[in-house]
Amino acid sequence: MDPCLSIDECIQEFDTPNLTDWKLFSQSSTLTVYRQSNKKLFYYKGFSYLPDVLPEIFYKVAIDVEYRVVWDKYLKEGRKISDEDKHGVYWQIVMPLFMSNRDYTFIQEYNEYDIDNRHFYYVLTRSEQFKSEPPRKKIIRIENCQSQTLICSDGANGLKSIFLYCEDPRGSFPKAAWSWVAKFGIPYYAKLTHNACKNYPQWIKDKKIVLPNVVEDDIDNSAAAAAAAAAMIMPTDDVTGNDDNEDEEQQDKE
Repeated sequence: MDPCLSIDECIQEFDTPNLTDWKLFSQSSTLTVYRQSNKKLFYYKGFSYLPDVLPEIFYKVAIDVEYRVVWDKYLKEGRKISDEDKHGVYWQIVMPLFMSNRDYTFIQEYNEYDIDNRHFYYVLTRSEQFKSEPPRKKIIRIENCQSQTLICSDGANGLKSIFLYCEDPRGSFPKAAWSWVAKFGIPYYAKLTHNACKNYPQWIKDKKIVLPNVVEDDIDNSAAAAAAAAAMIMPTDDVTGNDDNEDEEQQDKE
């Protein structure tokens, strides 16, 4: 796994993104995602703009594990975990039909910085093994991933953010799955996140409230164009290495 960028490097990417060798993967009205691959690793660089969400709210939603279980429809299980003095998070992601679910154990770090008259919110996650959470049968454990998110005000009542994500997904994903992710999965997730941010202040006051529903049909039409572009750039073999069944057999042996 590549080392994390420094805060100054993240801000440089935030202000002047380097998109050399990056290809458009998915796009909606609030989120644009680029991707590149190197052997088994996939790298993602995403840029979000929400004109009606304050950066502090977005930041709190990003680090609130309890709330994540409420709003994230892709998350089957999520909770805080610990090994003695080491604390982290476990979550399990629901995958498309015929694909094994993935799960993660990771460390989450976050902080705030005042740099050049701007206030930044920063979140880092990186994979970490926990003895209290061994791999499960029929679920692929993602052991190599990390993310960095930087959030700042847009100068008005909204926010701008960048996230940098790297993962070894462990498995051969069919092109149809990647097309679904680009066309529907990521735009839908952007809608879910926006909805979660808009309703977070009320949920903090009353955790029994039911969040407004977000349906897939409510996805921007621009996502279809992004999916078509993504399909054109897909390599013949999107992920090299073991497929889901082989990974499951290896975890069963362990």
